[in-house]
Amino acid sequence: MLITRKSPFHAELSWLQDEMNRVFGLETRANQSGQQTLEPNVSIWEQDSGFVLEMELPGFAQEDVAIEILPTGVLSVEGERSAPESRDGSLVSGYQRYGKIKKEYKLPTTVDSDTVDAKLINGLLTITLGKKVKAKARKIDLA
Repeated sequence: MLITRKSPFHAELSWLQDEMNRVFGLETRANQSGQQTLEPNVSIWEQDSGFVLEMELPGFAQEDVAIEILPTGVLSVEGERSAPESRDGSLVSGYQRYGKIKKEYKLPTTVDSDTVDAKLINGLLTITLGKKVKAKARKIDLA
């Protein structure tokens, strides 16, 4: 096991860097292998019938995204948007984001994993997770 010491200011500096990236729309971060990972905007709502997760994935196609519910009760969303092959001419300005996403969410025990629906329309991934039917008390007649 490798133990590394971090400066007490490391967390604050990391937070500041994340905030600056967010303000300027540069929500990417290099992982340990140096590859860019994207941090998409995500909103999660709880409704009476279930949960709705919306994730912004502009430029992603359906075949670029994989969604699964792991046996541990975790919702996993993975995807990759690759940079296009070289084009004629030289790039003057570019703000498109490329890289991988990997987000995991621990699901509450009330989620019914058989009633999951996912759609990717116009760069917005919407995952709908239904809730389990609550067990109702019932009267048992004596025979």
